[in-house]
Amino acid sequence: MAGDRDVTRNERLSRVGGIVALLGCVLVLAADLLGVTLASRIGPVSETISNVAAGPYDWIEDAGLYAFVIAVLAVAAGLSFWRVDGWDWVVGQGLLVLLAADVIAIAAYEAYNRPGGGPDLHLYFVGVLGASFPLAVWLTSRGLTAGSRRKWWLRGFAAVWGLAAPFLYVMPTGWDGLYERVLALCMLGWFALVGYHLWRHAECGRLGGGRIA
Repeated sequence: MAGDRDVTRNERLSRVGGIVALLGCVLVLAADLLGVTLASRIGPVSETISNVAAGPYDWIEDAGLYAFVIAVLAVAAGLSFWRVDGWDWVVGQGLLVLLAADVIAIAAYEAYNRPGGGPDLHLYFVGVLGASFPLAVWLTSRGLTAGSRRKWWLRGFAAVWGLAAPFLYVMPTGWDGLYERVLALCMLGWFALVGYHLWRHAECGRLGGGRIA
C-alpha cells in the first residue's frame, strides 16, 4: 500500500512538473515577443535576445529567462520521479540543473554594463548553454523514448543543434537575431515536448522508464 501511495505521489508531482514546464516555455516566448514589440527600434531578425535584454525593457526579457529557468528545473524534477537506471540518465538530469543555473547567470549578468571594464563573461555563459543543452538531450534520450529509432531521432536533434549553435558567433549582425531565435525555439520545443509528456504520461515512470510515444 505504501508503495502504491508513493507511485501516486510521484505521478502527481511529475504531472505538476510538466504543467510548470509548459507554462514556463509559453512565458519566455511571450516575454521575448513583448520585449521586441515594445522596443520599436529593435527587430527580432537583426537584434539578439541579449540586445533586447540590454534595452529599456530588459526586465521583460529577464523575467522570461527566469520563467525558462523554472521550466528547466520543472523538467529535471519531473524526470527524477521516473524509474530509469543508468549513468546517462543521472548525468543528463544534472546537466539540466547546470543549464538552469547558467541561464540565471545570463539573465543576472550585465553584459553591456560592466563596471571597471570587467571581463565579458556573457560569452562564456552562452557557451555553457550551447554545450549543456545538446548533451542533456543526448544523455536523456534513452530514458525518454520507447524505441531505438526515436532515441536516435532525439540524438540527431541534439547533434544538429550542438553543431549549429556555435555558428551564432559568426552570423552577420543583420541575421543573428533570427538565427538565435530559431535555436531558442528548437530548445523550447524539446522542453515543451518533455513537459507535455510529463503532464500526460507521468505513469510511464512506474513501468520502468518514461517513453515519448
